[in-house]
Amino acid sequence: MHIPPFYKKTKWQAFFIGILTGVVIGYMFFLYVYGQHTERWIEDNLAIRNELNQVQQENELLKQDKDDLNRANERRLTIQDIELEWSNSDEIDLDRFTLHELNENVLQELQTIMGRNIESVSEQRELLMRTIENKVYDIRDIQYELEVRHITISPTLIITIDTHITGS
Repeated sequence: MHIPPFYKKTKWQAFFIGILTGVVIGYMFFLYVYGQHTERWIEDNLAIRNELNQVQQENELLKQDKDDLNRANERRLTIQDIELEWSNSDEIDLDRFTLHELNENVLQELQTIMGRNIESVSEQRELLMRTIENKVYDIRDIQYELEVRHITISPTLIITIDTHITGS
């Protein structure tokens, strides 16, 4: 079988040149449209990435703020410090060293409530009072009994104590 030589006829040559030119122009149009689309897609992608980074940074800042507020609220809701006030230390003539040792002994007894929830300490204030009152504190061969006059429960636990010397 023989293929007719259409390439020698001018009509067919013009037809093939038209097809070739159309293919080249179509390919150039395709490259232009694809380039424009790709460029727009890259710009959108960069804009979305920038927005995502900003949102992530804002999210991290909000999380940090939330954690800071939670820690601050937790500090406000727990016992942070214990202060002891001695109401009658001048009346029974306690010296500074004895008062200091009594203070250390009572703080050692109360060390377990440091960092505990204010609400739970408030519910157990009778136990707290009995813990202090039911112990006899022996300092330099003198025994002291303590009586709790007042308790203020806040982040700083303030206890007002009367001191009595027991006769032994």
